Amino acid sequence: MRLLMCISCILFLYACSDAELSSMQQIHTGAKLYELHCSNCHQADGSGLAMLIPPLKQSDYLLKHAKNLPCMIRHGMQGEIQVNGKTYNQKMPANDKLNEQDVLAICLYVLQKFPENPVSLHSDSLIKSIQNCPSNSH
Repeated sequence: MRLLMCISCILFLYACSDAELSSMQQIHTGAKLYELHCSNCHQADGSGLAMLIPPLKQSDYLLKHAKNLPCMIRHGMQGEIQVNGKTYNQKMPANDKLNEQDVLAICLYVLQKFPENPVSLHSDSLIKSIQNCPSNSH
């Protein structure tokens, strides 16, 4: 039985393209980075923290601003926002110590994990977004 499972896994990985494997690896890395840098406030399950920190899970704001997510992570946010009909006004600190690949990995993870229907943005467009971030992304 174990041998059959191992063979199945090998065949699955072999069938994946390099781009798919790379994306899967980035999402896995993003999960670890999210846990380290984001889950303290947004929680491991993306539910947020009461009325202080907005949820990422099934967030209308996240869906509407998915292309800006790299800039939000890199430079933080401040000011009032509406998420799922609720107002939040807690400053989100910048994560300017993260490199582009780390920000990209977190974005890919968040956009796959928390929306009801995963958001698919191409890595190249997310990297361009990171490189062209204004200093304040809100």
